[in-house]
Amino acid sequence: MIRRRGTRLGAPAVLADGRALSGAMLRQLFVGQCLVLALHLAWMPAWLVGVAVAVAGYRHVQLRRRLPRAGILLRLVAVAGVLVALWLQYGTLHGMEGLIGLLLGVYLLKLLETHSRRDARVVVLIGLVTTTVAFLHDQGILMALGALLAVAWLVQSLVWLAGAGGARQAWRETAWLLVLSAPLMALLFLVFPRLGPLWNMPQVDRASTGLTDEIAPGDIAQLSRSDARAFRVRFDGREPAPAERYWRVYTLSHFDGERWTRAEPRRLAAALGRPEGDFVREASRSPWLAETAPRFTAELLLEPDSRPWRPSLGAPLATDTRQRFLADGTLEGLTPLSSRSLLRLESTGLSPANPDPAGPGWHAMLPPRGNARTRELAERLWQESGGEPRAFLAAIMARFGEAPFRYTLSPPRLTSADRVDEFLFESRAGYCTHYASALAVLARAVGLPARVVAGFLGGERHPDGHFTVRDYDAHAWVEVWLDGGWQRIDPTAAIAPERIEEGAQAVDDGGEAFLADAPFSPLRMREIGWINRLRLDWERLEYRWQRGVIGYQREARSAFMSRLTARLQAFWAWLAEAAPGRGTFAALLGLLVAGAGLAVGALLLRLGWRRHREGRDERVLMRRLQAWLARRDLGPRPGESPSAHLRRIALLAGGAGPALDECAQQLERLRYARLGAAERRERRRRLVQRAAEVRRRLRRGPARA
Repeated sequence: MIRRRGTRLGAPAVLADGRALSGAMLRQLFVGQCLVLALHLAWMPAWLVGVAVAVAGYRHVQLRRRLPRAGILLRLVAVAGVLVALWLQYGTLHGMEGLIGLLLGVYLLKLLETHSRRDARVVVLIGLVTTTVAFLHDQGILMALGALLAVAWLVQSLVWLAGAGGARQAWRETAWLLVLSAPLMALLFLVFPRLGPLWNMPQVDRASTGLTDEIAPGDIAQLSRSDARAFRVRFDGREPAPAERYWRVYTLSHFDGERWTRAEPRRLAAALGRPEGDFVREASRSPWLAETAPRFTAELLLEPDSRPWRPSLGAPLATDTRQRFLADGTLEGLTPLSSRSLLRLESTGLSPANPDPAGPGWHAMLPPRGNARTRELAERLWQESGGEPRAFLAAIMARFGEAPFRYTLSPPRLTSADRVDEFLFESRAGYCTHYASALAVLARAVGLPARVVAGFLGGERHPDGHFTVRDYDAHAWVEVWLDGGWQRIDPTAAIAPERIEEGAQAVDDGGEAFLADAPFSPLRMREIGWINRLRLDWERLEYRWQRGVIGYQREARSAFMSRLTARLQAFWAWLAEAAPGRGTFAALLGLLVAGAGLAVGALLLRLGWRRHREGRDERVLMRRLQAWLARRDLGPRPGESPSAHLRRIALLAGGAGPALDECAQQLERLRYARLGAAERRERRRRLVQRAAEVRRRLRRGPARA
């Protein structure tokens, strides 16, 4: 694009003239919209692609003079259409997805009224904001790479709008800007404290675990169809054996004849006439098991969840931040998780040893009627075991281990009013919730306090030592109050011991349901060695990214700053120890540092005073600019006016030409036009900006003869 020896350069292809835009620039903006929209498409409605294509098509036809410019009526109809479509999609515009969709719609429709450079810059700035918003969906590696590509394209669009001479120059300046900003971004990431949000934004109602605070027979079986990740964990020291990996999430103590539900502390306290503090405390250590020594210490990387539950390997003992410890062994966060978060946790690996304040009567309650055959079976087994609880429970487990009971991922649907009776005496096929519910009802039928616990069992161990727990690891088991403590009893161990040791994928009966909702999951091909290695390598990389980059919080920053300060202090101590005459050396070094500081301060004051004078007197600015150009063999000719000088060399200056032309135009207006004070200040400001742009562009390129 650069031509020398007095040959005039052509205008950049993306700009139609000094202010209006060409079709090439509109294509540039449309490609940027496509890149930004691609970051959101996995979470947002696909019809937004149709909006983008329709707007771009209208502008294409309009530029060929077949359609008029979009008027106010058309633009209002387009905005109303997007609002109605979002309301039909989500039922509200108050949620986060609706607000993000509205931002995307405004971004895409803005192209309808983009006719000048100013409009184009607004489109690019909205695109930068929309790119940042994409991290509310996901903060993984692929999202970061996609956002970097989108930002690079948008910055290149801004450079082109500023008058770049061509694509090569625009990309070169874009790369230069990104490289210069990278050290500052890294420094801010490492040392700048994390600030809380300046406003509250409605969160997406998503639950990463797939579990709910109530279950019925068959509910958890549906989770075997999904490979969605629930959380990841790394242990400090001893790792639990497969049979010890019971991650409790909910404790369910209320049974209505069909479903097991959680009794919230507030409602339980109101029902029993007790203070709420008897059932839940906010602390960083459990008040219920304060003297218990931890068996496991783990760091959990939790997925975003609209509910506040936190998984715990057995009863939780202590965390690195304040949490809500419930007396029934449940661990809650103070707020739901809007993004991935790290949690350090100490736990027992066992069921809670403390009695539940609700009392044994609460945990032995059953509906007054229903499941008559189950109650009769419980009475008979209790009599046969001589009224001894452990013998009674062993008899139930033995019964589950006999034919025709079977464990299946595709249990038959239970439809009668007496679901437990139907399972025990008719279908005799089910998943963990069927057996856990039946065992708890049988225990309660003879007065034994029992409750169901819903959570996860197992987890895939990766070669680097961390575990991944997924939806299909969801599990339910029973806790019975025996010998002064809650004892874990898992009927799945009797009917399908392979589920305990190897996970849900090891269950043969009904195995076609495993990962049925994830047909393209790489977990389906884990038997193929090279595919499984690629999957593990990617998951290890992604885990390190989430833990080290996304999980870099206040504690990590404080630790980094402490290490950096300690090393600087150690270096200073070594220097003082090694230098002769420590006192004199320290004094001289202090004087040197003070002198350097004064010199830097004086230089900054001089630069500030120079900027101040240039901003208030255009003649000073022009003298210095012409002197700077003369040092590059582009000085004025004898008798040549400043504006004529600038216009002459603009023909030879390549990418700096438009800035030189505008400098000449602004100078003439300031010298000869009658201007008000406000307009004169604005024109001086623009003259200073264009003069700086001239120096920046000519400094990077060769001097012109």
